[in-house]
Amino acid sequence: MKIWIKLLIGTIIGIFIALFPEHSAASRDLLSFFSELTINIGRYILFPLIFFSLAIGVYELKQEKRALKTYTKLILYLVLSTAFMTILGTLSVLIFSPERIPILIEEEVRYSVPGIREVLMQIFPKNAFRVFIPDGNFLLPLSFLSFFLGLNFSFDRLVTKPVIEFFDSMSRILYHINSFIVEIIGIGFIALTASFLLQIKSAPEMNLFTQLLIVISIDTVIVIFGIYPGLIYISGLKENPYKWLYAIMGPALGGFISKDIYFTLPLLIKHGKENLGIPRKIGSSSFPVFAIFGRAGTALVTSVSFIVIMKSYSGLGITFFQVLWVIVFSFLVSFVLGSFPGLGVFVALSLLCSLYGKGLDVGFLILKPVAPILVSFGVLLDIITAAFVSFMLSVKERVNTEVEVQEFI
Repeated sequence: MKIWIKLLIGTIIGIFIALFPEHSAASRDLLSFFSELTINIGRYILFPLIFFSLAIGVYELKQEKRALKTYTKLILYLVLSTAFMTILGTLSVLIFSPERIPILIEEEVRYSVPGIREVLMQIFPKNAFRVFIPDGNFLLPLSFLSFFLGLNFSFDRLVTKPVIEFFDSMSRILYHINSFIVEIIGIGFIALTASFLLQIKSAPEMNLFTQLLIVISIDTVIVIFGIYPGLIYISGLKENPYKWLYAIMGPALGGFISKDIYFTLPLLIKHGKENLGIPRKIGSSSFPVFAIFGRAGTALVTSVSFIVIMKSYSGLGITFFQVLWVIVFSFLVSFVLGSFPGLGVFVALSLLCSLYGKGLDVGFLILKPVAPILVSFGVLLDIITAAFVSFMLSVKERVNTEVEVQEFI
């Protein structure tokens, strides 16, 4: 059975459970526990898999003398996709102009992102072994060490050959374990979906956010079914431009339901190789980089949501300079969300409100009831963008392996 079908079945069962008219506090707590456990299981092997795969992937790129070229393209595509999605979100909310949202009184929640000094101290701790015991929410320190090791595997092949073989073997073993987890994780989607929907059902005044969600839904449809397939078509690929979309239905569903990009990354790694034909030397670098820095979908949802917040707090129109401010800072903030794999949009809105000031310091709280849905859309678009860019990068580098639809997992 296809993996995406297993995930879909788990999702449908979860929907039926959530539709039950009555749920006791005990049943909600149990669903919440199993939902959190599912997230942990999905993430379980991610960090060691990234560590061993990224190092060997960097080594392979360096041996082929294409490391600099590949990483230059990767960074360029990441920046361009984030800028494009931010601008698209801003323009769409200005065109469709959703109504203002009444100011709701909510309990204040504060978020803060690691500063540059804190990030550097995490990347370069006094003891390098400390990068192996993070809290599970920041891939950057571990990824940096892995990247650095990969660059140094080739200084003396006689000395490094045993280590290279060890890393290669561990990468393959962990990939095999990850494949097993991906095959069975659909069971956990029952709890994930039910807990997600119960969270939405218990939120007050959801009808107030209908127009905001419609705008974001329209943007999502345009990006997934229009822009990305269109770019694949005009790039000259002689195949159905929607084939790649079918190939990542599993990770897309996983991103939307889980609201956690680190949970979805193992799904994307599996589908990227088996369905899209993205080799390890590309996927081992591009997928973690996008999970840490490439939050283009989050930037889109953030820009749309923040303009709605601005309109809700002011009866005046939005000026050109305010629009420009939203674009620039939504774009910049998206690059510092690497330690928030499951709260990206809400944390970004908190930071934007704090940076903007002028009475909007806690403006993000009016969107607290709808925050889970906003985060879901953000992660969905993040994952779609990571898959699209990684696929295009592997095609442009001519290392992609074409996989027939009937062979998709």
